[in-house]
Amino acid sequence: MVSKYAKGVLCLIVVFFSSFPAHAGSPYAGLTVGLAYLNDSSIKGSKRGDLSYDEGEAYSYAHGLDFGSFRFEGEIGYQKNDFETFEPGGIAAAADGDLSILSLLANGYYSCHIGDSRIVPIISAGIGAANVEYDDEVDEFSEDDIVLAYQVGAGLGVKISSSVSVNAMYRYFATQDAGFREDEENIELDISSHNVLVGLKVDF
Repeated sequence: MVSKYAKGVLCLIVVFFSSFPAHAGSPYAGLTVGLAYLNDSSIKGSKRGDLSYDEGEAYSYAHGLDFGSFRFEGEIGYQKNDFETFEPGGIAAAADGDLSILSLLANGYYSCHIGDSRIVPIISAGIGAANVEYDDEVDEFSEDDIVLAYQVGAGLGVKISSSVSVNAMYRYFATQDAGFREDEENIELDISSHNVLVGLKVDF
């Protein structure tokens, strides 16, 4: 089920980026990879308990416009974490399955340029939508939901040349509670993640 909030945010993203003239800023592309640490989820509904996850991987590709200290981009991201344990009543049992997230975000960045230093502190924030896929192999239950998503982050960029920089970022990523329904199964869970990322940004 697609959240009405996710639909609205997607429309705003399209309008926002289509409003920029081509000459407004310097175009760039960025690619990031890293580790995703999903916080435990509290599952509610026909199945109740706490679900923990293994360390996962995160990837993203972005394209945007750089205005100097500020830049704006559209980003498509993906992260996946395997289930670790499920605790239905305080007793942990091994879980088999995974949670994957495909996201589309509109991000804004502020870069604090300090004189001629090649090292640039960065802060970021973004909002968009995410398709969350829940795959429980024990219960043979697999469903997905599109929900509102957002992120905030901070890190450092290092200028390698006039057009290339390497970034190291921490990002807190979260979504609206995702709901999954199939036959008699009907569950809802909260999603938030601490991601550690390294990336490459190339100006054109």
